Amino acid sequence: MIRNKYWQIKSYIGYWFKAKTRYGVHSPFVYDLVEKVLKDRTEYPEYKKIEQYKKNISKSKTVIETVDFGARSDNKPYKETFEKVGDIVRKRSQRKQPAQLLFRLSRYFQPKNILEFGTAAGISTAYIKAPVPDSRMISMEGCASLADVASNNLKKLGIKNVEISVGEFDVTLPLVLNRMDQLDFVFFDGNHRYEPTLDYFNRCAEKAHEHTLFIFDDIHWSPGMEKAWEAIKNDARVTLTVDTFWLGLVFFRKGMEKQHFIIKY
Repeated sequence: MIRNKYWQIKSYIGYWFKAKTRYGVHSPFVYDLVEKVLKDRTEYPEYKKIEQYKKNISKSKTVIETVDFGARSDNKPYKETFEKVGDIVRKRSQRKQPAQLLFRLSRYFQPKNILEFGTAAGISTAYIKAPVPDSRMISMEGCASLADVASNNLKKLGIKNVEISVGEFDVTLPLVLNRMDQLDFVFFDGNHRYEPTLDYFNRCAEKAHEHTLFIFDDIHWSPGMEKAWEAIKNDARVTLTVDTFWLGLVFFRKGMEKQHFIIKY
C-alpha cells in the first residue's frame, strides 16, 4: 500500500497544534513516560551498532523475491516484486527516531513476551530485543526470503532468542498466539489497513494484561489507519493511549481514568 503523503502532511499539522509537552501532562504515569522514555536523549551504544549495520546493508545489491500480503489490491491477495536488499532496508526499516523510541520503550518496560508484526530486514526487531536479551520474542514475516535476510542480520548483530514465524498473518497469528500465555509488548507494523489492524488488535488483546503495551506504527498513514486508531482508542479494554505521530502507544492499565494524550518529544 502506498503511503498517503498528502494525508500525512495534513495530519502532522493537526498533530503539531494539538500535541502537548510533558509540562502539559497531569498523569504521573504519562509524565514519567515522557520524561524517562520519550525525552531520554542518552546515546545508548546499541544505537550506533544497529545504525551502522543498517547503513552498511543499505548498500547491498543482492536481489530477492518478496511477497507483501499487506499491499494487496482488489484483484490479488498479495504483491510480488524483485527488490535489492539495500532498497528494502531503506524503504521498509523504521526511521531512526521511532526505532530508538522502540528501544527505550522495551528497555523501560522490560517485557518478557514480545510479538512483532512485520520483521522486514530485522532492524526494528533488533531495536526492540537488544535491551531485553533474555526475553522471548516472536516476529512474524509474510515473505520467506525476507525472513532469511532478517535472520542473518540479527545473527550478525548478535541478537538472540528471536523466532521468525513465516507466512500470512491470518494463518500464522492464531498459531503463534496459541503458544503464548500472555503478551507483554506487541509492535504492529505488518499491515496498514483498517480491517486487518483492528482484527490483529482484537486477537492480541485477548492475551493482554494490565501491564501490556501495544505499539502501532504509522497511525497517521492514511484515513483508514486513523480510523483504526480511533476505534482502538475507544475500545473498552483500553485505558490510556499516547499519540507520538509516528507511533501510537496503547495501555490497558487498571484503576486509571480513560485518557488519550498527543505528545511532542
